[in-house]
Amino acid sequence: MHILQVTPYYPPAYAYGGIPRIVNGLSHALTQLGHQVSVLTTDVYDQKSRVQSGFRKDQLVQVWTVGNWSNRLAFHQQLFLPRVQSPILDDIAKTSPIDIIHLHGHRHLLNNLVLQWAKKHQIPYVFTANGTLRRHEQKVQFKRIWDKLISGHIPFEANACVAVSDKDYQIHLDWGISSARLHTIPNGLDITEFTNLPVKGEFKRTMKIPPQASLLVYLGRISPRKGVEHLVQALQRLERPNLHLVIAGSDMGGLSPAKALANQHPNIYFLDTIEGPQRLSLLQDADIVIYPSKNEIFGLVPFEALMTGTPTIVADDCGCGALIRQSGGGHLISYGDVDGLAQEINNLLNDPDRCRDMVAKGQSFIRSHLDFNIVAQQHATLYTTLLS
Repeated sequence: MHILQVTPYYPPAYAYGGIPRIVNGLSHALTQLGHQVSVLTTDVYDQKSRVQSGFRKDQLVQVWTVGNWSNRLAFHQQLFLPRVQSPILDDIAKTSPIDIIHLHGHRHLLNNLVLQWAKKHQIPYVFTANGTLRRHEQKVQFKRIWDKLISGHIPFEANACVAVSDKDYQIHLDWGISSARLHTIPNGLDITEFTNLPVKGEFKRTMKIPPQASLLVYLGRISPRKGVEHLVQALQRLERPNLHLVIAGSDMGGLSPAKALANQHPNIYFLDTIEGPQRLSLLQDADIVIYPSKNEIFGLVPFEALMTGTPTIVADDCGCGALIRQSGGGHLISYGDVDGLAQEINNLLNDPDRCRDMVAKGQSFIRSHLDFNIVAQQHATLYTTLLS
């Protein structure tokens, strides 16, 4: 089966959050199942840079990259204006006919341009919004107009929609999408990434954080709903002088409140996007990884933290919260409950046995449910069912 994955961002564009990592992992896992996978994406990379347009091989995955008219609009406004013409899709199909198309993310013109070609060739498509279906946070009126004039029909006309959590499933139902076309498949992790972890303590040494210090970490995009300012407030309420906090990720409009509250606190560090071994080193050196977000349909970072041996605290409005509760790999708090967050941080720091138990349970759950090999097989079964 030849599967075309369509995403506005693909590695190395990690500054755009979890979708690049998800599409990358799913694509590679599908090739290991024997399928041909092509990816159509744009040249976004980060705030100032682009990746090179054209064709490249990412192991067995064929990646086709097209230019955006404006990198600034793509990063700051999430407005992707790709320069796509139908010949590139014809070129992708030359290797072998495309059997099915999988669209990732909503409200980017890449979807519209691909579907014009797909309708002409009568190719079915699957749609995974991954948190972009609902109009929330910013530019709500603009999104409403965009849906009415440009892309509001795309989720409703998909042959199948994939929800990545129970919360995401309910959002699709509330949006008016029929349960008959809804399928729940969680996001996955590449378990092999955690086989050879960096030397423990390396991140602390790099940042000149004392080895014996307790380290709290938030890792991910920083938008207003991520609640990172609650982390700063919780740290300031804890009477632990050797407690440090790292907030790492690209600023999508949510960093200013946290920085304003920090008041030059010597133990709070604000870092940009971290990737590769440094990302794993940060998660591994943390005592607790905290994900205090609301309106989050999944969230990979808590599971990545568990695979590095670190327990998690997650806001109960995160889609991954139900899985964290089910796995026993972390503790849930109410979004914005700073006192409750501070108390739970204190409890975990004082109870290393409980932390080790959380990690063991969480890792067992991840290997059984979220390994990309398992998730890719679920997607392949869905594709096959639609084609048959």
